[in-house]
Amino acid sequence: MVGAVTIGLISTMALVAQAVLLGTVVREVLIGHATVTRTVPLLIGLGATFGVRAACAWVGEVAAHRTSARVTTSLRRQLLSRAVELGPAWLAGERTGALTTSATRGIDALDAYFARYLPTAILAALTPLMLLAWIAIDDWFSAVILLVTAAVIPLFMILLGLEATRSAERQWDRMSGLASTFFDLLQGLPTLRAFGRADDGRATLERANGELRDETMSTLKVAFLSSLALETLASVGTALVALFLGLRLLQGTLDVGTALAVLVLAPEIYLPLRRAGAEFHSSAEGRAAAEGILDLLDDADDEKEKGPAPTCPLPDLTSSPVRLQNVTVRHPDRAGAVLDGIDLTLEPGEHVAVIGESGSGKSTLLSVLLGFTVPSDGEVRIGDARLDDCSIRAWRAQVAWVPQRPNLVRGTIEDNLRLGNPGATDAEVVRALERSGLDGFVARLAGGLDTQVGEGGLTLSAGERQRIAIGRAVLRDVPIIFLDEPTAHLDVDREESLRAVLEPWLEGRTVLMAAHRGGLVGRVDRTVTLVAGRAVASASGEVLR
Repeated sequence: MVGAVTIGLISTMALVAQAVLLGTVVREVLIGHATVTRTVPLLIGLGATFGVRAACAWVGEVAAHRTSARVTTSLRRQLLSRAVELGPAWLAGERTGALTTSATRGIDALDAYFARYLPTAILAALTPLMLLAWIAIDDWFSAVILLVTAAVIPLFMILLGLEATRSAERQWDRMSGLASTFFDLLQGLPTLRAFGRADDGRATLERANGELRDETMSTLKVAFLSSLALETLASVGTALVALFLGLRLLQGTLDVGTALAVLVLAPEIYLPLRRAGAEFHSSAEGRAAAEGILDLLDDADDEKEKGPAPTCPLPDLTSSPVRLQNVTVRHPDRAGAVLDGIDLTLEPGEHVAVIGESGSGKSTLLSVLLGFTVPSDGEVRIGDARLDDCSIRAWRAQVAWVPQRPNLVRGTIEDNLRLGNPGATDAEVVRALERSGLDGFVARLAGGLDTQVGEGGLTLSAGERQRIAIGRAVLRDVPIIFLDEPTAHLDVDREESLRAVLEPWLEGRTVLMAAHRGGLVGRVDRTVTLVAGRAVASASGEVLR
């Protein structure tokens, strides 16, 4: 940014030299009747100033756009990194459409702010002062006229800018609302069509689109009004300077060269101010988006700062128990506790099943263990160390999780499996297929592992998506496995066959499975029953069916 502004100031000095040389050439030719030979050095210098200004314009644009690219890339990386760090518990409270719009179009809209508005705004404060200082040396009267008229422009810019900012914020809110509505309707389209409510969704989308259109037109009205005011003031100021220059030339009290140089520079005093006003409006969307993005990052920082920085290494999970001690989780929008005083110990190699009705707190219990949800009270301990005192990255690197609704990305089956372990060898991928019961399914596909699965696994059944998630967990080859309703979408036969191939692999690993009924772990060491967030029973050596 400093480079872009410096280049702009060099261009301003070249402009002054250009005006002086132009005035000198005209004076020598018209008044002094100079020959071409005498004016050649002046013409060469004049041509050089044009070259310098052209080079400055190009270098300044490059510097400004590089600044913008660096800032927007950094901001997008920060936003996505914070979202990954905070996990699904934080994301669940955000509007997906608004967050997606902020990360894409919102950050892209900042290009106009950093590449054009910010350098122009700085130059608008410096360039007129430089030009006025030079004009005042040769013609203080014109400098006074320019100073008075130019001083009025910032006042109009402030008044119109406040309204433009409010209008841009309203426009961005409408755009975020439209994006969220469109995203929600797109995700829920099968449900809307199944219940014959697609027309209602279309009407909602049209209403949101109409609100955005009206707000956009209001923003444009303010921008056009601002441009009209700035152009009018600049034209009046230049005309006054030209009028008084002409009168003094007729009176013989002003040199022709000086008058021409001042006349050339007069519009250039207003140009940075007019350009800053125009770029202010073009970057208004980016500034409105930036406020929302920075609010998200501030919220993320607040969430992140709730936990202390890691102060101890993670104990060996193959020999250290995992304990939940008096863990309670409350949500502001829920009356009772989701989890209420849970005490649970997972010994190394132990298989524990947590059963209960929907809403009893099973998924929240797993979310606490994964570090996605911070307990309101109580703590999670790994051996003698508190999980809060250890690196959450190191903890998650040694656990595998199979959620109720696994996330599949657009790509091949192998791409989705390798999300569990990107560095896995081909042999390890094949073993994961065998242990998750996917080998037969993949063998029947024409493309094999290279078969495209579509966004969210659209081309696969719920059971096939679940088995890919299990295969992903197998490929991680870690000592602790968390399973959340792993066989909810499998029939009895497939569940039995999957259990038969998985049980040898699960032997010796610590397994916690949340389920309504029997699942991948046939015989468990203990069964814990949750009712309304409380553990009410625990049994040992039970076979779940």
